[in-house]
Amino acid sequence: MEEQYKDVKNLVKEAGLETPSVNFLKNVMDQVELSAIEVSPTYKPLISKKVWFMVGVATAMLLCTIPFLSESKESILGTIDFSFFNKISFKNPFSGFTFYKTTIYGILFLALLFLIQITILKRRIDRRFSL
Repeated sequence: MEEQYKDVKNLVKEAGLETPSVNFLKNVMDQVELSAIEVSPTYKPLISKKVWFMVGVATAMLLCTIPFLSESKESILGTIDFSFFNKISFKNPFSGFTFYKTTIYGILFLALLFLIQITILKRRIDRRFSL
């Protein structure tokens, strides 16, 4: 088996090593620079700022109104008379649902962390993909 490789080794020795031309690196780098100059497509977000604003407002409204809709002893609006809703025949869909303080704190803390995380990630992505 070594006899086969001796022939290959001899052929390689006879052929010698090829060396690149003097300006090889410069020519390659010129080609790289030319291809990098091409205009890259501009970043266009999948969801526009208006839609994100509307989603944020809707989420904030939902988080602010849910504690007021519960009819537990811990309700903030327990002292206000809502008897005018009986005339409209409006039934509160959250009447049997009670929010504990721990749940409210958890939801608010989660929303706060979500908003902080989104701003940090947005800033990092903008820095990474900016020109």
